[in-house]
Amino acid sequence: MNLRNDPHGRGVDTASILPPVTHDHPVRAQGNRLVAVADLDERRVVEVETAEHGVLAVGVTADDVPFATSNVCRHQYAKLGRGRVTDDGCLECPWHRADFNVRTGAMTAGPKGRIFGFKPYSAAFKAVGNAFRLRTFPVEVRDGAIWLRD
Repeated sequence: MNLRNDPHGRGVDTASILPPVTHDHPVRAQGNRLVAVADLDERRVVEVETAEHGVLAVGVTADDVPFATSNVCRHQYAKLGRGRVTDDGCLECPWHRADFNVRTGAMTAGPKGRIFGFKPYSAAFKAVGNAFRLRTFPVEVRDGAIWLRD
C-alpha cells in the first residue's frame, strides 16, 4: 500500500483505483432529505447519517436511479458509502471490491484481490453474503435531492 498524507494529515492509499474519500464523517440528513444529487462525486455514493436508520450508503446508479442501503459490507464490515457505484449499477466495497445490487441488497460478486479473490473463498462468501443481504430503503429524487419515501 502506498500512503501519503492529504492536507488533513490522513493517510491516503495512492495505489487505490478509487478516488480518496474527502470527508471524515457522514453527511447528516435533514429529516427525510438525504443528500443533493449534485453533491455526489464520481464515486456516486456517500455515507448519510439518519436519525431513524443510522448511517446509510446513498447514491445514484450510472443510469441515475437513486438508492439507499445499509452501510456495512457483509465481508469484513467496510463502510460501503466510501466505495463506489460501478458502471453496471452495483455498489462496490472499498476494501475488497465485493459488489452489491443496490435494488435487492444481494451480493453479486464476492471479494476480489490476491487473498480474498481466491475463487472458492469468494464464491463461498457470496453465498453467505446473500443469506444476509444489505437492507434497502425506498427513495426518490425530488427537487434535485435524494429523499427517503414516507
